[in-house]
Amino acid sequence: MSDHATLVRALFTPRAVALIGASADPTKNSGRPQRFLKAHGFTGDVYPINPGRDEVQGVPAFKSVTQVPGPVDHAFIMVPAKHVEDAVRQCGEKGVPVATIYSDGFAETGAEGRKMQERLVATARKAGVRLIGPNSMGVIHPASALTLSVNAVLEMEGIKPGGLSLISQSGTILGTLLSRGAARGIGFARMIGVGNESDLGVGELVDLLVDDPETKAILLFIEAVRDGDVLAAAARRAFEAGKPVIAYKLGRSDAGRELALSHSGAIAGPAKAADAYFKAHAIARVEMLEGLLEAPPLFLGHPPAKGKRVAVVTTTGGGAASVADRLGLLGATLVPAPDSVREALRAHGLEIGRGPLVDLTMAGTREGVYGAALEQLLAADEIDAVVTVVGSSGQFKPELAVAPIVEHAAGASKPVAAFIAPQADKSLALLQAAGIANFRTPEACADAIMAFLNRSAPRPLPEVDTHAKERADALVARAPAPLLNEREASLVFEALGLPIAPAQVIMAPGEPIAVPFPVAVKVLARDIQHKTERGLVRLGIDTPEGVWDAAEQLLAEVPEAEGILVQSMAQGVIGEVIAGYRLDQEAGPIVLVGPGGVMAEVYDDAAVRTAPVDEDEAMAMIREVKGLAPIRGFRGKPAGDLKALAKAIAALSNLAVLGTPVLEAEINPLMVRGEGQGVVAVDALLRLKSR
Repeated sequence: MSDHATLVRALFTPRAVALIGASADPTKNSGRPQRFLKAHGFTGDVYPINPGRDEVQGVPAFKSVTQVPGPVDHAFIMVPAKHVEDAVRQCGEKGVPVATIYSDGFAETGAEGRKMQERLVATARKAGVRLIGPNSMGVIHPASALTLSVNAVLEMEGIKPGGLSLISQSGTILGTLLSRGAARGIGFARMIGVGNESDLGVGELVDLLVDDPETKAILLFIEAVRDGDVLAAAARRAFEAGKPVIAYKLGRSDAGRELALSHSGAIAGPAKAADAYFKAHAIARVEMLEGLLEAPPLFLGHPPAKGKRVAVVTTTGGGAASVADRLGLLGATLVPAPDSVREALRAHGLEIGRGPLVDLTMAGTREGVYGAALEQLLAADEIDAVVTVVGSSGQFKPELAVAPIVEHAAGASKPVAAFIAPQADKSLALLQAAGIANFRTPEACADAIMAFLNRSAPRPLPEVDTHAKERADALVARAPAPLLNEREASLVFEALGLPIAPAQVIMAPGEPIAVPFPVAVKVLARDIQHKTERGLVRLGIDTPEGVWDAAEQLLAEVPEAEGILVQSMAQGVIGEVIAGYRLDQEAGPIVLVGPGGVMAEVYDDAAVRTAPVDEDEAMAMIREVKGLAPIRGFRGKPAGDLKALAKAIAALSNLAVLGTPVLEAEINPLMVRGEGQGVVAVDALLRLKSR
């Protein structure tokens, strides 16, 4: 058996488990796993490990896992933190392939805990043991009754197997979704609480689940992306395998924005970076926790949508309006009833309006009407998804209310979401049994539909210009400090293919000026990034004498300056853009574009992507930003050179492939000239990751 197959079997279908630190008291946390395994019918061998007892809960106990007579596939470790490393070492001696560590007191506690965790991982690797945790709530595999967890939700009777697998960084969420799923008739294939992810992380586990025949969709509850490259590769493989990856991620706040030097670092905060990361790798992001349970049927068997066009069909105007309103707020286009629908309804003696809702009124409850409308909506090319909203009949006549939805939506070529306005558990259960996405609230329904519509195929990775990379790498390698000065940064950008304004550095007044006038005169100091805001820039100077006077003034203000930068001012400019780059802690390299100038951060209007991007993707970014409408030729005004701008953004994004990691970079402003006249960078910031 391969190492991969051995790990999968040991994790989810072990022949024998060892409970290290098992308590004789079945009500204690450390006593629960043994009781749960018995209660749910686990058929493998269970070995309690407790050096102080000969038996635990009526089962013979062992002082160490090394004393267990037979093989052990999976150990569940519940001893105090200071004893965990010894337990893992003993697992290695016994040949246990994987250990899940419930014990806490490691990296989550601070610096000393992190050191303990690092020693633990080193010991595990030397011993040949893979780890889940520490601080993990455990692993659950309903089909084999593996309940290797202390979660109190396992007090419930019977755990329904299903096609959803959950990987959660929160142990509590395992119980939350297991119980909520059970109440809705939703079962799980695998459930894993990863805890601190010291070894096996979200990305590697997603990769394992891609090959799992029981798993149809992979759900993620994420507090932080800790293994971005591994997760990205796994999510792309999942997409190719037809297994949607759907994530609920905490961290919509802007905490941490102030850590960046650049405006773009502040604009592209953690939430935007995460959105860009998920979209690049075909991970659907739901905004509501319920969406993890309710959204999967929208994705199963359906390729990404071509657009964001939604038809909302209903017999209850108010309930449908609540869904439609949120859909519109989130960016969907509501599609009125196509002519094909209107013709089908005329055959039933019904004439409907042309509003944004396909409102069948109470006439829609007549036999055949709802089904006729739904059939035509699903066949219409101008519609990407359909929302059906059911009123009071869903509560009192469930079989009649949802029958047409089940008949036409099950197996349809496009997704159907059903929102039942009243409390109607029977109707929801009928829809769930038919594999149709069903929702209890209009907000969850709209958010899940948008998660589907916003998902696209993984973005292809662009080819790298190796010559440009080599030129930029050489310049970066010579940088005297992680924070480059403006001249050093601009030369790196130029090496990548970005046009920069002609410039020279003078060290004292009186030196010859070799760049075309008019010029801007700036202080050159790597510790002063936003010079305009500090009054350290002089603009529109058109004589050498003017340059020398400005240089003398600036050097007097900043005597520690590295020199004075004299830079030709761009002519024929019709717009200013900010182009930025940042190495996000979770999402990795990202690139952004937005309206430039000193107000860029205030407007907070930017398109963000993972880097690098090609010119086509850069052009899509330009079209996305509302504030760039003027350079796109708004209301008949002359358009800027959008092709040159897209090329510049793509070039900047190649900072992602340099040998030395770039922490952040920015051009603000990047001047956009008229169509066919190019762009020019007149300011540059670049900071390397500390070496």
